[in-house]
Amino acid sequence: MPLPKPKKNEKQDDFINRCMSNETMKEEYEDNDQRLAVCYSLWEQEKESKKEKPTNIERRIMSVEDVDMRIEGDDKPKIVGYAAKFNKWSKDLGGFREKIHPKAFDEVLDKADVRALKNHDPNLILGRTTSGTLSLKINTVGLRFEIEPPNTSTGKDTVEEIRRKDITGCSFAFTTAEDDWKYLEDGKVERTIMKVADLYDVGPVTYPAYPDTTVAARTLEIFKEQEKSKDEITDERKKDIERKLKRAEFSFNYNKMEIERMKSAED
Repeated sequence: MPLPKPKKNEKQDDFINRCMSNETMKEEYEDNDQRLAVCYSLWEQEKESKKEKPTNIERRIMSVEDVDMRIEGDDKPKIVGYAAKFNKWSKDLGGFREKIHPKAFDEVLDKADVRALKNHDPNLILGRTTSGTLSLKINTVGLRFEIEPPNTSTGKDTVEEIRRKDITGCSFAFTTAEDDWKYLEDGKVERTIMKVADLYDVGPVTYPAYPDTTVAARTLEIFKEQEKSKDEITDERKKDIERKLKRAEFSFNYNKMEIERMKSAED
C-alpha cells in the first residue's frame, strides 16, 4: 500500500498522528523515531510539491561508463557514484554539445537542500542532504554522491536493482546561473556550464533516456540571435567604413587635382 499523504486543509499535527498510526508505516518503519522522521519528511515533501516550480530546470543523464555507480557495504549499503563529471564533452544534445566547468558547483552545495530521488520522482526518495542521508562532494573528477538508502521497499529494491545492474543510469536536475556559448569554425556550437544556480536532485534512473535540453535549447536560440545581431552590426560597420573610405578617396583626388591646377596656373 502507498504511504500516507497530507489531505487538503489537514493540519500538520493531525497528519503526523494519522501517519504514525498508519499500518503500512508501522510495517515499513517499526522504530517509532524513524517512523516519526519519515512522517515529517512526507509532510515537507507535500509542501514542497505544492510550491511553484521553476520553469528553467534542466536534467542531464550520465552515460553508463561515466556514472561509476555501485553499492558499497553489506549491512548498511550505500549507493555511490558521480552525478556529473567535469570537462567531459557530452554527446550531441540537439544542435550543441556541452561540458561542466570544475567550479560550476562551488557556490551551490552549501545552500542547496538536495534530494536523492529514483527516476526524479519525489515519492521515491532515497536520501536528502539536510538529513545527512545524501552526501555530495566535489573532487577533481566531478560531483560525487553517496546515498544512505532508507530501510523501505524503495530503498531495498533500488539497492538490489543496482547490484544486479538492472539500473545503471544516473541523472541530476539543476538550473544554470552562468554559461558560455561558442561558435566553432565548422559551424558547431559548444556550451560550458560555468555556474549552477540551484541543484534539486540526483539519483539513479531506470531509463537513461535522452536528456531534457529544452531550457538549453532556448538559450541556444538566444545565443544564435545575439551572434546574428553581431554579424549584422559588423556588416553595417563595414559598409560605413567603405563609405568613409570612398569619401576620403574622393577628397584626396579632388585636392590632388586642385594642387595640380594651381601649379599649372603658376607656370
